[in-house]
Order: sequence, then C-alpha cells, then structure tokens
Amino acid sequence: MTGNHKYSKQQITKLNNDIQKHFPHLFLIDDTMHKTFQSVSRLVMLDRYSQKDINHVSLGVGDLVLLVIKHDPKFPTRGIGNIVKLEGDLAYIKIETEYAGMCEDIGEDNIVVREIKEIDKPLELYYEQICHRVANHLGMNETLATVNEFYKELNEMNLVPAGRVLFGAGSNTKVTYFNCFVMPFIHDSRGGISIHRQKVMEIMSRGGGVGTNGSTLRPKNTLAKGVNGKSSGAVSWLHDLSELTHLVEQGGSRRGAQMIMLADWHPDIIEFIISKMQNPKILQFLINNLSDPDIVREAKNKLKFTPLSAEDIEIYEKIVEIENQNPNSISKATYNKAFQALKDQGTYSVNNPEFLSGANISVAITKEFMHAVEHDLDYQLRFPDIDNYSAGEKAAYNEKWHLIGDVREWENMGYKVRVHKTIKARELWNLINICATYSAEPGIFFFDNANDMTNAQAYGQRVVATNPCGEQPLAAYSVCNLAAVNLANMVDLKKND
Repeated sequence: MTGNHKYSKQQITKLNNDIQKHFPHLFLIDDTMHKTFQSVSRLVMLDRYSQKDINHVSLGVGDLVLLVIKHDPKFPTRGIGNIVKLEGDLAYIKIETEYAGMCEDIGEDNIVVREIKEIDKPLELYYEQICHRVANHLGMNETLATVNEFYKELNEMNLVPAGRVLFGAGSNTKVTYFNCFVMPFIHDSRGGISIHRQKVMEIMSRGGGVGTNGSTLRPKNTLAKGVNGKSSGAVSWLHDLSELTHLVEQGGSRRGAQMIMLADWHPDIIEFIISKMQNPKILQFLINNLSDPDIVREAKNKLKFTPLSAEDIEIYEKIVEIENQNPNSISKATYNKAFQALKDQGTYSVNNPEFLSGANISVAITKEFMHAVEHDLDYQLRFPDIDNYSAGEKAAYNEKWHLIGDVREWENMGYKVRVHKTIKARELWNLINICATYSAEPGIFFFDNANDMTNAQAYGQRVVATNPCGEQPLAAYSVCNLAAVNLANMVDLKKND
C-alpha cells in the first residue's frame, strides 16, 4: 500500500517554498517523510485529502497537478501529471505514464492542455504532512508529548480517521469533520421543504452526507388549499432533494451521498419502490404478474416504449436477413435485439432513468407491516386526513405533524387519518423484493426495531433514518463519526497474540 514514488529535489524545494510563503498553516516536507502510496491509493490521497492551492497563487512549471483525463458527465476520470509550460490561461501537462492510456485527448510525449481553472495543485504530497496537520489541529489544547504520540499513531496507521477529518482538520476552512448527518422529519409545506433542502445543501457543501425520511410529506393529489392546487407527491419532492448530490461538489472528485426513506404506510410507497427500476423486462414482469392495479399503473408509467421508425425497421430487417442467409455472421446479441424489436415493433427502456439517482433509497418497515406479510393480511396505506381537517386541526397538523412523523402515533393522538389504499401486504413485499433483486433498490430498514433498540431513547429521542451507507440508525441531527483502528498492526506475530 505504501509506495516509493520519488519526487525530485527541485520539486520538493519549490513546494516547500510555496508552503512557507502562501500556506503557513501546512507542514513542510522533510527527509523523514516517505509515504506516498501507489496507484489508486495515491490518487485518492492527493485528490480527496491533500490541501490544494485553489487560487493557483503558487502554480508554476514543474508542479504536480490533478486533472480530468476522461470526461464523463457522471463519472469523470481523474489523473496526475506535471506542468511543463504555462501560457496565458492554459497549462501544458505531462501525464504520468500510469494514466496516459486512459487519457482521451493525449498528445505527443503524453502532453495534454487544460485551462488553469480546471486543474488542482495538491500541497501535501506525503501522508506524513497530512498526519502532522491533523494531529496538531486536533491536539491544539493538548501537551506537545500528546500531539507527538497522536501523530505517531496516525503516521503508523494504527488509527486512520475518516476522510472528512483527514481533509478538514487544520485546513483553515469551514468544512465538517462529521461524515454524515440525519435530518429531522420534513415540515409538510413549501417553506418546510425549502428549509430542509437548504440545510442539506449546506451540509453537503461542507463535505457531509445526509439521511432524510420523507414520510411526513403529503401524498400525490392531496389538496394544497393555500394555492388551490394539488400536491405532486412526496416522491417528486424527494427526487428534487436527491438532485443536490449531483450539484454540490465536495472537493476533488468527491461527491456527496444521501439516504432517502419512506415509510411502508405512506400512500406514495408504490411509486417510491418502482422509481429507480432500470430494467424494462422487470417492469414488464410486474405488469404481467402482479395483480394490484396501482403497481401495474406505476410500472407502466416507468416503462417507456419507442415505436420503430421506417429507418429502424429497414436496418433491423437487414440484420435478420443477413444472419438468416449467413449464420453466425452477426453477433447473437445484435441479432436478438433486432429480432425482438421487429417482433415488438419498437424498443423498451425506462422513463426518467436518472430519477432519484442522487440517493440510496430504503423503505422504513414497521412491525404491523411485517405481521401482515407473515399472516397474508391486507395492509392500509394511510396519511393524516388533511383534506378534511378543520382550521384547528390544520393548525395542529402544521405545528406537530413533522415532530411526530408516524401515522400510527398521529392517530393515537386523536387526529383523523385517511386510508388511501388497502393492499395485500405480500403483494407490496413481493414488489420490494423484486425491485431490490433486479435494481439493488430499495433497501429495507426495520424502523420499529431500530427504535426499540436505540440508546437515543435515553435522551428523549428516536431514530428518524440512517446515514447514507445504512449502517447507523440515527436520531434527528445525529451524526456518523468514522475512523478505522488497524488491528492488523497490533498483532504480535512473535507471541502469536
């Protein structure tokens, strides 16, 4: 894992001079430093954890820089190179051999040209520089001996803090040291959604991921009396929230992460479950094999059929003709595609393939739902009956519903609840399993079990959702703090202990 990448003495001298002049909060390279890592590990360290000269005040010939070597709107590929010439707003960069083969516009002598604003200059080429920065900042109120011991543990990689700490500590920026946050339930109003979105954007801009439970948002076609209209539904607003992942850059190539959940009792749950299905054959299977009309309708809404044009028909017929006349002259996949398209008189794909793509999604599972699944019972999809609330009931809804977030508790408090749909629990359970099997989503989160076992109850709190990775059930505004203790380094092979 640790490598022996060598930087020239001239390169190190220039970088140390740059740090002394422009970045005095960072640490100089000295002869004791050697950890540069190899390949992807080196790239990740330089790209995500090393501090950068974002204003290019020290940029010069010979500097190591990071740049996009293969452009892609979703997953651009980053690489490493060295500046050989600066000319106006352009930098001429010699790509390191390891990345040259992946570079899509490489020229003679592995040179590419980029606008200066598109490149990043890392200031910490050695892991030891990062360890010094982290140890000194986090230990600023400790004794020098403690700071030195902490540095030793970091440098020997006995303790590896999470990326947000490695990047943020001592950076003189306002980034978060916490990996992920869980937000409170959303207030069911345009203002509440806007405030929630603003907070999520702020967290993500500072490097954190976010977990959201959208179960408090009113279902599709519920009245929005204030504007004499109808709601577009919880799922549409949650999609809007997920788009922030694509919009907010968190440093280098790192993008944020989100978990978005919806309760199994929410009337929009069927749309939510199907929303990320990318396989048209599975959508056709749902249409042909599940009996619930709303499942069939949502699957049809997701499935996209494109009729063949006259040109398409001519091309596909020619492919079939060639294969029939000369067997094995056309690849099997190409022939099958042409044959099926002619049979269907069109091609199938999915509508809105990017829908909710900025988040992991999970269904918050209740005990009542699992009981209904186990005993093959009907299950009700319910929500507060806001269309028929009096002025007083609506005021209570606006004041309290987002603090409760659970239709069962809301009903127990004496407020009216409307049953939007009754469905066979196993039909809904089968839908979850089919979609999870063939699109890896949604996940399932046993919401009641998590609340039964959480220590948040001791503080008068309860679980709202999980972090984006899904391993930590958290209360509102709780955070996911990560670090790795390297147990392998602590094994004494001589003692077999």
